[in-house]
Amino acid sequence: MRVGQGGSGPGAQTPDGSAIEMYEQAGAHGEDELIDAAIDPKSSILELGSGTGRITRPLLALGHQVVAVDESAGMLAHIPETETIQATIGELRLGRRFDVVLMMSYLINVADDAERLRLLQTCAHHVRPGGSVLLQQQLPSQLAKPVVLETERSRMEISDVEHLPGNRVAATLTHTRGGRTWSQRVLTQNLTEEQLAGQLNQAGLRLAEYLTPDTSWVRARPI
Repeated sequence: MRVGQGGSGPGAQTPDGSAIEMYEQAGAHGEDELIDAAIDPKSSILELGSGTGRITRPLLALGHQVVAVDESAGMLAHIPETETIQATIGELRLGRRFDVVLMMSYLINVADDAERLRLLQTCAHHVRPGGSVLLQQQLPSQLAKPVVLETERSRMEISDVEHLPGNRVAATLTHTRGGRTWSQRVLTQNLTEEQLAGQLNQAGLRLAEYLTPDTSWVRARPI
């Protein structure tokens, strides 16, 4: 059984195996527009797990005030346009609150209930009363089986898929862009609505609505 986590390929990597160069080359795919439509103009946003600023920069361009948080100094070095904070999300405690706390990239699908609760507690700690926590969650279909996804500029292969107890899934993601290839082994957990709502409540949040018909985008609010 492979399970496990880690990455390989050219350039520096973060502790979980994410390739900094690969993320630096990636752009937004409509996420910025979805977020902008769901929040007030010129919102203050705490972006947890910002990476190299793929969504940070478009949100800034739309007039929002964004503080970008990531555990990787290498990732944050690519975001000179705004305030950045190097920190582990579960341990972050700032002395301020924001209109919006944003946590994308399926971080909510971490395959550890205790760690997921810590992430949600960080979200709850930093959202102002009446504010929004926006979460992007993985759908069960996304890592259900091996597949190759191609565009004109990139290729991603999902392989070595393992379905594990507790709705957990391990898979290898191989990205190719500009003739360079990166591979990352991931372990995630698909969440039922009941599981998600329950952990949100534990953290002091409530599931307010889904922003997309497929339920991949969630709005939570402080209780």
